[in-house]
Amino acid sequence: MKLSTLIAIVIVVLVLIGGWYWWTNMPTSPDTTINNQATTTNTTSTGSTYQQGNLLLGTDATTSLGTYLIGSNGMTLYTFAKDGTASSTCYGQCATTWPPYTIGDASYLSNIQAGITGDVGSIVRADGGTQVTYNSHPLYFYSQDAVSGDTKGQNVGGTWSVVTP
Repeated sequence: MKLSTLIAIVIVVLVLIGGWYWWTNMPTSPDTTINNQATTTNTTSTGSTYQQGNLLLGTDATTSLGTYLIGSNGMTLYTFAKDGTASSTCYGQCATTWPPYTIGDASYLSNIQAGITGDVGSIVRADGGTQVTYNSHPLYFYSQDAVSGDTKGQNVGGTWSVVTP
């Protein structure tokens, strides 16, 4: 066998192994972000990383629910019917199941997808976190949503709703 053929075989094998390694280690959890612009980062209460330059709020859609809001990690956002306007009542076990969408500070609030016309704001939670609000309603993720596009929290207990823009 020629040396050049042997080198070509080794290169093909290395490319295949590298591709397999990359594919099996791709992030598929709720910690993935909407886009990969790298700059200053903050960590949300769900463990996702908000990168300045990434969208704080974006949209996704299903045929059954239509268009709905997603956070910077690509995961579906919900509101809780028992919350007051601009106040959260979800703490303790509730916040474990329904992690609040928190940010480091309010400077991230202006980075939203075009076409989202509601009022984007924030509240300071009793635990000191800064929680994102939409039309004065605090926003949450659902711990049972495993990947972007999951909407398993819709109408849970008759009090949780996917947020529509």
